[in-house]
Amino acid sequence: MSRCLSTLFCLLLAGLLGATEIVWPTSMDRTTIRSLEDYAQPTVSGKPESALFGMVREEQHRFHEGIDIRPIARAPNGEPLDRVFSAMKGSVAYINQQLNGPYGKYVILYHPEAEIPVYTLYAHLASVEKGLKVGDKLSKGTAIATMGHTSISPTAIPKERAHLHFEVGLVLSANFGNWYNQQPDLRDSPNQHGIWNGQNLVGFDPVPILGRSSVNLLDSVRQLPTALAVTMRTKRPPDFIQRYPGLLAPGSDPAKAAGWYVEFTWHGLPKRWTALPPESQQLPKGVWSYVALDNNQRQLLTLRKMITADAKMPGETLTRNVNILLTGAQ
Repeated sequence: MSRCLSTLFCLLLAGLLGATEIVWPTSMDRTTIRSLEDYAQPTVSGKPESALFGMVREEQHRFHEGIDIRPIARAPNGEPLDRVFSAMKGSVAYINQQLNGPYGKYVILYHPEAEIPVYTLYAHLASVEKGLKVGDKLSKGTAIATMGHTSISPTAIPKERAHLHFEVGLVLSANFGNWYNQQPDLRDSPNQHGIWNGQNLVGFDPVPILGRSSVNLLDSVRQLPTALAVTMRTKRPPDFIQRYPGLLAPGSDPAKAAGWYVEFTWHGLPKRWTALPPESQQLPKGVWSYVALDNNQRQLLTLRKMITADAKMPGETLTRNVNILLTGAQ
């Protein structure tokens, strides 16, 4: 009897916490996957881990924001035939049909009904499903495209290494365009993708999510390890925490905050926000300050350029992400 009650309690608890149903985003049958080699499409290095999320490229010196899934079917000419599907219920946020960047042709879906409203990104597509348009509401498992290898030089992908690049993550700022237009080094490169520019998207590892039929995505983000922290002063709450209130620390009231203590993952995702009142001694003297790190993750933080090699200063990735977050909050 006690075991039955315990099981019932767990089921009820799962229902209260919520869970988003997830499907594998390609024609591959998830139940057949037993190892990394079963689904990974390596880079030219041939190393299966180069298909994963993290510092897996160029001898750990280049970051990969998602995972690369190989095809399981090809036409006689070697082109992939795999269909690409929405990984969860959502709507079409952006479609890029142009070969104007390393992602090639890609689709971004937004999932507002998840426990935290994540985006998913599907890149290097051969073609987008005919009639698909921004605003379309989709059930999980809806066909959206055909796998391909579209990209631009110097990141051209041969058909032998065709794959789906899949990402899941959060949007840093709805004010991204204002930040972009203020960057002197970007004046000759117009922002062609609006808020769906890759610099405004911060992903997290999709593998633990895709390996399950349902998952609480808010818990998935909350449970990411904290690697460093910054403090910042704000005149108004950053729109990030208005979009993702589930990442607020208990008791944090944005309306009363003069600033924030923000915890980041090693790769740059702001995962927990604690409001600082006007009298807080933690408020930085300037706009923001890097204040703490986990030494166990120092090597990853350095490789990702979240901090400088001596760990004394913020690196370019952290600086960019914080400044994007602060756009519109000063």
